[in-house]
Amino acid sequence: MEQYTVSELEDALKVVKRLLPPRYECLACYVNRMLDHGCSGLKWCTTYRDLRAPRATSLERKFPELGGYCDCEVMANVFRVNDEFWTRGEDGNVNESYGPPCHKVRLGTIRPCELWLMRSGVQWGGGVFRAATKAS
Repeated sequence: MEQYTVSELEDALKVVKRLLPPRYECLACYVNRMLDHGCSGLKWCTTYRDLRAPRATSLERKFPELGGYCDCEVMANVFRVNDEFWTRGEDGNVNESYGPPCHKVRLGTIRPCELWLMRSGVQWGGGVFRAATKAS
């Protein structure tokens, strides 16, 4: 059996920790951050769902209906930035290279924080982007 040093194990745990969604981070912020590690199907969406919102079982059916067949398409077609929270570059476009910190959501939801607009589709209101609503 191969022996690992404490330093090697600590480094491996740091990598794993970066791949897990922090408590209260929203799905859109998590997937946006994880796309730096590549896109292969709905891997990051389902990872988030399995760890933070296990009751959101229709995610794999609803996201493709909204044009999100993989994680990068989810960020292109299901979620988009809420302009009022993102800085604009000199050209007037939203600067997506710097993302503000997640505004956090309750556990168990796949709804985005207020940094993002989520597209409503066939069963979610007709294909319009809507801001997240605050729970009272």
